[in-house]
Amino acid sequence: MSMSERNPGPGAPDPLDDMAPCGLDCGRCLSNPGSAIARLARELRAELGGFAALAERFAGMDPAFGAYGGFERLLDRLGGGQCTGCRSGRCLLSSCGVKDCAAARGVRWCFQCPEFPCRRTNLPPALHERWRANNQRMAARGPEAFFAAMRKQPRY
Repeated sequence: MSMSERNPGPGAPDPLDDMAPCGLDCGRCLSNPGSAIARLARELRAELGGFAALAERFAGMDPAFGAYGGFERLLDRLGGGQCTGCRSGRCLLSSCGVKDCAAARGVRWCFQCPEFPCRRTNLPPALHERWRANNQRMAARGPEAFFAAMRKQPRY
């Protein structure tokens, strides 16, 4: 039995719940507070501690440290995301129409819809193309194999 056919049981998370209907891995998004990116950003920020006070002195030896304030702001942003994925209802891409469309048609992923591919995504052209390609790959390989292959690649 495939992961998409099985019921993981009450309270047991289904690993495929991290994959949005568009085929993006929400669990690894830089805005997801549970992602490795967010966790590592928070760990690096904590490890650096009060380095900001020393950054100016270090900038005299290496000009790259002159941009340390911006680096800290970026770490804070990466470590403080609030997006938990479109299936949770807290998606970063608020204009995306994919989640609602898939729910209205009773499908978990867009490729399962008889109208796929369509133009109801409300995504910018590059993301619309990625949506189409992801769903074509899921249709060809199956969601489980697609998800496993995605997890072996860098998120961005």
